[in-house]
Amino acid sequence: MHVTINLFDFLLETGRRYHEAGRHRDALVVLTRLSGFREVPAEVAEEAQARLGELHLKRRRFVRARRHLTAALRHRPDEARYHYLMGLACQEEDRGNLERAAGHYRRSLELDATDTKCLVEFGLLAIRLGRSEEGLARLREAVAIAPDDPSVTAKLVKGLRHLGKPDEARAEVRAALFRNPRDPRFRKLWNEYQYRELRRKQQAGRLDRDPAADADEPVLLPFVRPSAANAPAPQVRQDGPATVAPPHPPRAPRRTDQRNVQ
Repeated sequence: MHVTINLFDFLLETGRRYHEAGRHRDALVVLTRLSGFREVPAEVAEEAQARLGELHLKRRRFVRARRHLTAALRHRPDEARYHYLMGLACQEEDRGNLERAAGHYRRSLELDATDTKCLVEFGLLAIRLGRSEEGLARLREAVAIAPDDPSVTAKLVKGLRHLGKPDEARAEVRAALFRNPRDPRFRKLWNEYQYRELRRKQQAGRLDRDPAADADEPVLLPFVRPSAANAPAPQVRQDGPATVAPPHPPRAPRRTDQRNVQ
């Protein structure tokens, strides 16, 4: 029994080390082997199932991720991170259950209200489901918790742009840049926002000029063929063609000196 427990601990530690080092395939092999044993200690089984769920989620195998995360939640139903990962799996799955994902996000925030990743994902999902006020409130909470994280500000800007509020989005980016004037990440965020707005205005102008135009189609530049009046006159050479020198006459075969041969 002592040897078996040591084997479980060894496999869990090996899988954990592979996972944290980014060797995801090796971690999957080890942790899957560990999860196949019977009578695994509860703490070991919980961590193995949670890590397997996260690994499959990164590999976009959402059905398997849900299966392992469900097993992890059986061990610890009040773990905020497990509910957050389950929300991601439910949201991203083919024909995903968005309401179920929202429920897991909400439960995760009940357990940990300061998780900015969960706040921004839940905020964007709430906007997608038509609950714009709740979604914006969650996104603003995330920015208040992490004002120096450009990715969080970018999610708030995305939500505002989705709701058709470009002025508020611009104000949020300017405020973030004012709070972090020396951070190149926020300068990049400001430049990207300006680029998107310029592109949006250009596409809107094209649609105003031609309502039948598709904003996603490539723009074809009009190339004008020069008229005959403006075309340059052809140049005619007055001298005749140059003569080509005749080829060299064939060389006579070299005679062999009979005296040298003898």
